[in-house]
Amino acid sequence: MSSEEAEAVIEELREMEISKACSYLESEYQYFGADYAYEDTAFHKGTAEEINSYIRGRLEQNSFSYYFARKFADFAGLFMAVFAVVLLGFLYLQDTRRASYELLHTKPVSAGAYIVGKIAGGLAMCLIALGILNVLFYAVCLFSLRGNGFEVRLWDFLGASCFYILPNMLMIVCIYTLISILFKNPLPAVPLLIIYMVYSNMGSRNAEGVCGYYGRPLAIMVRFQGRFFDTAPPPMALFNQSMLLLASAVLTGISIRLWKRRRM
Repeated sequence: MSSEEAEAVIEELREMEISKACSYLESEYQYFGADYAYEDTAFHKGTAEEINSYIRGRLEQNSFSYYFARKFADFAGLFMAVFAVVLLGFLYLQDTRRASYELLHTKPVSAGAYIVGKIAGGLAMCLIALGILNVLFYAVCLFSLRGNGFEVRLWDFLGASCFYILPNMLMIVCIYTLISILFKNPLPAVPLLIIYMVYSNMGSRNAEGVCGYYGRPLAIMVRFQGRFFDTAPPPMALFNQSMLLLASAVLTGISIRLWKRRRM
């Protein structure tokens, strides 16, 4: 737009609150991301002293790998969800074939042992892949920072993986289990889990109207979208991860009961 048109818009915005001004620009001029542009105006090119002071202050609070592990969990959470959706389809594919399905129901193994065993097997496959990623990124981090004096700890990676990724993997395995038993086929779980992933990755607006990732109920991803040294889990991350464990237990119980009924 011309300078005159821009000045006219600026005059309209002067008396508005930031959240209302951003919403106004989106609705009237399709200018999305105005809130991010406003936040960026608070930053300037720092001097070497300012930048080093900022980094030193952050590293006095936590190790470098503490922040890196959160960014790793952001990436690995998405990667592992896709990996699990693709790989776990094979976990029940053979078992749900007609001959195998009928044979399994004649075996003396209990429903609980069968379901828990399959879930443990699926989770074990995810753990192997996640373990490889942990070691790989730990090694890359350690190699890249050699001689810089930054502290890199393997347990930062393992802790972030256990808290922010493993409950998500367990939930995916339990959903696969229930769908496979319900439909006698694991493939219907694939589109359902893809939709679930999209839902989990969607952003929203907070009470101030600022767009961002604040977490969603029972989401199977935890995103750390803040700047590297300012990363923080979404407000509902602790509650959500706990609820995923509870929901996984409920799905396991339903799967066991359903397997018993099919066996009868």
